[in-house]
Amino acid sequence: MAAESPLATLARLVPDLCRMRRGPADVPYSPLLFALLLVAGTVLDLGTGAALGDGATAFGRSLLSNAVVLGLCGVALGLRHFASRYVQTASALLACSLAFSLLQLPFVFAAGPLPAEAAALSNSQLLLGWITLGLLAWQVAVAAHIMRQAIEAPAGLAVALVLSWVIADWALERAVFGSG
Repeated sequence: MAAESPLATLARLVPDLCRMRRGPADVPYSPLLFALLLVAGTVLDLGTGAALGDGATAFGRSLLSNAVVLGLCGVALGLRHFASRYVQTASALLACSLAFSLLQLPFVFAAGPLPAEAAALSNSQLLLGWITLGLLAWQVAVAAHIMRQAIEAPAGLAVALVLSWVIADWALERAVFGSG
């Protein structure tokens, strides 16, 4: 019987990663898989950006976001002397990010174009916003779970670490691309 490909193994693992039942050590070590996940995430970002009318900056935003998250992941692993875990940890983060992006897409598209004033949001847009915020909170919890296991740190530290990435990503995106 042939061995399962790293991509097939990861496809089976992602639901368990997202339910915090598995960790990055379960992800196959495969630089090729890591590269494929990075490309797939960028392509999804480009498609989503184009569909939402933000195609002009989608590539730059995707590159910046990946550089922040993957760079800070590498720093955290390096500081804890676990740099050898980078490919598996980064692959787990990318795979879960793809899964959450796909989960959020229907809600983002259903919300439609957002008005300039928050007071002009419809009730359905508000509801969809709360759902998307809930998915973001779940995504942060999953990323913290992955990092907690990867750097062998307490859960609180891992949550603080991931939240700092979210804030850094948001702040850099605003500084580079504006508030839009």
